[in-house]
This record gives sequence, C-alpha cells and structure tokens, in this order.
Amino acid sequence: AGWSGCHWETVCVTDGVTVYRARLPPTLCIAGRILGGAAKFDCIKAAGVLDAPPAEVFELFIDNARAGEYNEFCRELRDVEFIDNATKVTWSASGRVGPFKERDFVTRVHYRSLPDGTLLVVNRAEDAPLTAASSDRYLRMEMYLGGSVLRPLPGNPNRTIYTTLAHVNPGGVAETRIGAMLMNAAAASGPVKLVQRLRECLRISRQAQRPDDDDEAESDSEEAEFRRLLRQLAPKLPAEGESADPPPAPITPPAPA
Repeated sequence: AGWSGCHWETVCVTDGVTVYRARLPPTLCIAGRILGGAAKFDCIKAAGVLDAPPAEVFELFIDNARAGEYNEFCRELRDVEFIDNATKVTWSASGRVGPFKERDFVTRVHYRSLPDGTLLVVNRAEDAPLTAASSDRYLRMEMYLGGSVLRPLPGNPNRTIYTTLAHVNPGGVAETRIGAMLMNAAAASGPVKLVQRLRECLRISRQAQRPDDDDEAESDSEEAEFRRLLRQLAPKLPAEGESADPPPAPITPPAPA
C-alpha cells in the first residue's frame, strides 16, 4: 500500500484553513525509511489562501531568521550543509510542547518549481552530519515528510493557495498510546496557527523593509549566499524531472553557535 490508499479526513475548517489527516500504511517507504511504528502518528495536510504572490511567500521560507515568526514551535534553525544551489541540510530545535521534552531534527530541504508557477519546499529526514550531532538537551525526532506548496490562485496570481503537509515521529514518550493521541490532537490544530502567522508575517513584511543581505553578520554569509541564489533562480528552479546544478563554488556551513 502507498499514498494511493490514503483516505484524507477533514478535521476542521477554521479561518479559511482546511485541515485534513490520514493514516499512512506502516509499509510505506519515504526516501529509504520504512514508516513502521511511526504510522501511529497522523499525516497532516492543510490548505488556505495567502494575500501575496507565491514569490513573496517563498521569501519567508528561504530566510531562517524568520522561521520562528510563522512557526511557533521553532526555537533554533541553522544550515549545516549545502548540497547544491537548490538543496541543503538543516538542523532545527523546538521548545517543549505540553509534557513533551524539547525536540531537534535534521532534514534535507529541496526547492523546486513547476511549469504553472508553483513553488515547492520539500523536507525529509536526513542522517545527521557531525555538525548536527544529537545532545542530551534534545530528543531527536524524525520528519519523514514535510512540505509547502505555493500555488498561484487561479484568476489572481497575486494571491497564493498554500498547502502544507507533514508527517513526523516525535519519539520518546510520544510513541506510547496516550502520547500518540496527544501528539495527533496537537498536530491537527497546528496548521491553522501556521497559516494565521504566515498572514501576519506577510503583513509585517509589507509594512517594514527588512535589511539587505549585505548588512547581515559575517557568520551568516554562507546562508545569505544560498538565499541570493534561490532568489535569482526562483522563477527557474529545477522543474520536474530536472536536477539542480551544483553551486558555483563550494559553500562551507557556519560553525555551530
């Protein structure tokens, strides 16, 4: 069984955001990882409209410094490896959620465009490089799949149909029956807040001009260069069936803080 066997159930429709959930089969393989026991956690999908064109929304997703503004769970985020000009590996950490300990996770992030102007940001679990080794402070969780689809609204390209998809295994006590129930309940409500916060970020962006990349601290120079490449390539990011070109020069990730 695979994605074709998934049944999406509507969880809620709130503030113009529709949230769905589905149970994925334990046998499903995502990027070489068998879901197995993580199938007890719901896969969550949500969709809503944002009052900005896809390219403007895309700016939020390529700026690590703004992740905490729209993602209430993000406490730290840094790039640890740059694979090509449209793919990188990131380390991220979240704060406590209810009784659950702080989590961290490592993901490969890929950016892609479709012929109709849709922009994709796709995440999946990655084996951690030395620069993102686990620590006693955090419990390592796995994001089997995550993604954001930014599609121009038909008839109004200045608005975006935003779709988010996520399936994670939080690990630890969350893997118990009660823990899984609590995590599934929290996951179903999260997307509404995410879209609401994205709307607020876009409103703030239009009211205040953010500093240019050239004004960023030297420690962020590699990240800034990656963002500049993505901005230049956004209209012509690798389309389906194409591979990304390597970056023009090797990029060394910043040292951990």
